[in-house]
Amino acid sequence: MTTGDRDETITTITGAAPSVIVALRRAATIAAEHGHNHLGVEDLLAALLEPGSPLELRWRQRNLGALTFDEVRELAQATIPGAVIGDHGPADPATVVFEVSGRHSDEFTAMINQRS
Repeated sequence: MTTGDRDETITTITGAAPSVIVALRRAATIAAEHGHNHLGVEDLLAALLEPGSPLELRWRQRNLGALTFDEVRELAQATIPGAVIGDHGPADPATVVFEVSGRHSDEFTAMINQRS
């Protein structure tokens, strides 16, 4: 397989909070530690659940103990802050754009567009 046959993605995020950048970088490190050259949602989930995450802090504040999957999802939703008031932060809503190349690029692009 030549390099041109390999699947590659380039993703650009605008308006990301610094904590998102930290989580993405940590997820990339987790992927590399597991021998992967790609960043998967599993790596991101592992990074988001590391000690000190907003989810953990909210869980500790509420002294919740063991949770079901639905309760974890509800807790994650509860960590989302309200609307920004004032003129701080980005002027425009956050965006994610991507480019895909390689032999599966059409399939990957269709999947991404269908799920987002």
